[in-house]
Amino acid sequence: MSGSPKEKLHAETHAEETSEEREVYLRDGRKLVLSEQGSEQLVEIKNESGMLEVRIRLTDAGPVLQMEAARLQLKATEAVEIESARVEIKGAEHVAVSSGGKLEVHSEEETTVDSNGDVKVAGKMIWLN
Repeated sequence: MSGSPKEKLHAETHAEETSEEREVYLRDGRKLVLSEQGSEQLVEIKNESGMLEVRIRLTDAGPVLQMEAARLQLKATEAVEIESARVEIKGAEHVAVSSGGKLEVHSEEETTVDSNGDVKVAGKMIWLN
């Protein structure tokens, strides 16, 4: 195939429009759904069975990204930065933090380590106040 990516998308999709929703059919049974819910605009990708995979809600406060996936991978050659008022990482089975270089944990306020099991600290030298 030759031409611009827009031409490829147009040639391989089928669009069905209603007054509030537009569907664009993608390869492998997925579809792109553009719609409105109240004051929000939605951009969704659904799989062949209609289950939501990706949703972008365009709200008055800014865009909100929601994903439902078996895996999520982020890879960057320079940096991945997360900045927010609150960040939570939860793993049902295992959470690991690993660094090939220096690893730092810093807090302006109290820091708590809580475990129902043993807490192990191993290192060449362990410095405590």
